[in-house]
Amino acid sequence: MLRRDDHIVLVQEQRDGKEMWSVPGGGVERGELLTEALVREVKEETGLNLRAVGPLAYLVNTTTDRYPSTVVLTFDCSEWDGEIAVHDPDGKVTGAVLLPLTEAKAVLASSTATRPEIEPLLDYLDSLSAGRVWTYRDDLPIE
Repeated sequence: MLRRDDHIVLVQEQRDGKEMWSVPGGGVERGELLTEALVREVKEETGLNLRAVGPLAYLVNTTTDRYPSTVVLTFDCSEWDGEIAVHDPDGKVTGAVLLPLTEAKAVLASSTATRPEIEPLLDYLDSLSAGRVWTYRDDLPIE
């Protein structure tokens, strides 16, 4: 996540024919380090240059039929520069915006993104308490 002061960057994405809002992110390619993937995904999805990674905000472990045993690390990044401009080679990200946190939380709460994508993010933005591990099976939380 790209968060600075009381603003956060959100991306609009096409998924399964629906538009949804979330924070920038993506997968690690073969031979790529996690931090390299984060810098690359931020650049592709927002046009911004990430200058520093971290700290780690939270971790989500989820399993579904489509994505078995997935681990998502979300970093709270505040050091970036550049202008917002989408350059997504996959063509899935259709927009990116810097919004005040209150407005962003409302947008995220109504997003069609999955529960494991939205619930931990909103919880973190409300508390700013880092280090929580979230686990889901088929989009249902495991306590």
